[in-house]
Amino acid sequence: MKHLLIGLSTLTFCLSIAPCRAQDKPLAVVVMDPLAAPLSCPCVEGFAQRRYEKLGTYLEKQLHRPVKVLFADDLSKIVRGETGKNIDLVIGKQSLVKFDANLLSIPLRELAMLTDKEGKTTFTGLFVVLQDDPARRLQDLKGYTVLFGPPDCDEKFKAAADALQKAGVKLPAKLESRPGCSDSVLEMIEYWEKPTAAVISSYAASLLEGCGTIEKGAIRVVGETKPVPFVTVFAAQSMDASTAEKISRALDMVKSSPELLSALESKKGFIIIPGKSKSGRPVEKQGPAADGKETVDKKKVTAEDNAAWPGWRGPNRDGVVARLPPRLPERTKILWSKELTGVGLSGVAVSGKYVIVADRDAADTGDIFRCLDAAGGTELWSLEYFTRGAIKDYGNSPRGTPLIYDGKAYTLGGLGDLHCLNLADGRILWKKNLVLDFGGIVPTWGFCSSPLLADDKIIVNPGSPRAALVALDRHSGKEIWRSPGFPSAYASFIAGTFGGVRQIVGYDEKSLGGWDAATGRRLWTLVPPQTGDFNVPTPLDAGGKLLVSSENNGTRMYGFASGGVIRPEPLAENADLAPDTSTPVFAGGKVFGCWNALYCLNAGDGLKSLWTGEDEAFSSFPMLIASPERVLAISNRGELILVNASSDKFEVISRLRIFAEDTEVLSHPALVGDRLYIRGATKVVCVDLSAE
Repeated sequence: MKHLLIGLSTLTFCLSIAPCRAQDKPLAVVVMDPLAAPLSCPCVEGFAQRRYEKLGTYLEKQLHRPVKVLFADDLSKIVRGETGKNIDLVIGKQSLVKFDANLLSIPLRELAMLTDKEGKTTFTGLFVVLQDDPARRLQDLKGYTVLFGPPDCDEKFKAAADALQKAGVKLPAKLESRPGCSDSVLEMIEYWEKPTAAVISSYAASLLEGCGTIEKGAIRVVGETKPVPFVTVFAAQSMDASTAEKISRALDMVKSSPELLSALESKKGFIIIPGKSKSGRPVEKQGPAADGKETVDKKKVTAEDNAAWPGWRGPNRDGVVARLPPRLPERTKILWSKELTGVGLSGVAVSGKYVIVADRDAADTGDIFRCLDAAGGTELWSLEYFTRGAIKDYGNSPRGTPLIYDGKAYTLGGLGDLHCLNLADGRILWKKNLVLDFGGIVPTWGFCSSPLLADDKIIVNPGSPRAALVALDRHSGKEIWRSPGFPSAYASFIAGTFGGVRQIVGYDEKSLGGWDAATGRRLWTLVPPQTGDFNVPTPLDAGGKLLVSSENNGTRMYGFASGGVIRPEPLAENADLAPDTSTPVFAGGKVFGCWNALYCLNAGDGLKSLWTGEDEAFSSFPMLIASPERVLAISNRGELILVNASSDKFEVISRLRIFAEDTEVLSHPALVGDRLYIRGATKVVCVDLSAE
């Protein structure tokens, strides 16, 4: 593969819509993406030929200033040139850019990530051997010489070493490192008589064959690393907030340009990273069902027949039910279907005869909450109101799940409109706005936490310096207490007794915390060792211990000291289960969670992995509901997968498709008895899961 340093200064030209002046300083953009056209080769049609010069032209138009695009596989080459350290943006493999910037003392901050043709922002390292090698899996590489990549390439070094250790392969005192994928593979071929494996980047497999470096079919994959971040946009730490905001907005709009998506070989364009500019990016989601919340007041519901699903993740906000069907029916039995007008992220809430589902008007100018008859889907009433502002990704529809309790319904829109409604007729009893009433700051992906019921109070998180968390009287909406703090995260809060103290537990933008439920006083703060979590998965009360999961810090179990303060050292942890949006479930002494696979962890033995289930349905933000015997996974493509939770291995009992494969399901369903209420892109349906 080519390694070039090319200055495309000829691409810096003045546009008629914004004439360039001689004093305009060009925006210096350094491209280190290994799939950029000048840094790769044109051997595979339609791949590894990203045309960043088109992005440069686009940025000129958006920013009204000249843009200079430079290409390099090593940041030091740019620094030694005329540009020096005067770099504004760097676009490249995340680990490599960070490594070089640290070496050269160039302070950068992450701004956005580029999606690939499948919409992913991650890639992996592949363990390969020669085609006729006897090794078939990672465990077979014991005694092999493994040729790693350089330390600045996480997928071929750190992640690869972690994967081998997990597989029980002992690592040598010093890892054998080679500079490039072709170097490793060619050496493996040359010394074919010696048991050797190579680690290559997942994007390099087709290029090695396409470029003729190796013959087609010469190598075979025997293992893969955990996904790691791929192409990331970094901004100079010195860049002013206004410029960073403009660039973020421009990058975010790339997804609307088919020409740019084609030039960059991208499905969804750039995903803006929250909190890195004043622009941010929301959640989730890129993802899945928005959090909601609800926990019953004071004591847990123990309905033998799953009698209600009154809010986020069910009666106790843990995704656990008394029973799941022994198997799914052979065919899909839809009892009723209701067409909707907008995209939906908010979960479904069901209690008695009432089903509440969030919607958005066709013009995307206002929220709608529809109350439907649980028996037949007839609309009983609706709440509609105009909203101001905009949320990143997935439209402006509500994210949080409605809460139904004691004849009232509590709803929260993505832009901060909180309503308390009479459940019987939809009459507004009181309302608040988290921005106008509490100085709240709308998160990049909107307010995603559903209202929490705790000790007769409604808890919401405006995320303002003076009112990060607020408790309201559930009857009148009158403020009971407020707690100062930091901007909101996206996870829902829970209420529980930890260390003998009744407290509210959840995330702000940067930390996990506990607040006294009676007074709102913050009891403790826990900042994770690794930064950058979006803080989307909901914490879980695991019998007085706290179970949390996040994409950069994995899954951890914490204990508490007397006085309700968390002990900062985890009681147990598992680095492999690291979901960015999907919340795990805790049932039968096991933890089940999804992160590109379904993981089963032993909660009583250090969160050790009991088994991992590979299935395409687990790759994109599935939602989980569990009983002591079974786990029901709901994929974001509308398929149900019922898994045996009692087995010592991954065992699918049955599966059932609800929606067509091209339907995106981002809303958490509600399970009441044998009825599953689930929202697709344009409709909500009620499905009978009972036996034939």
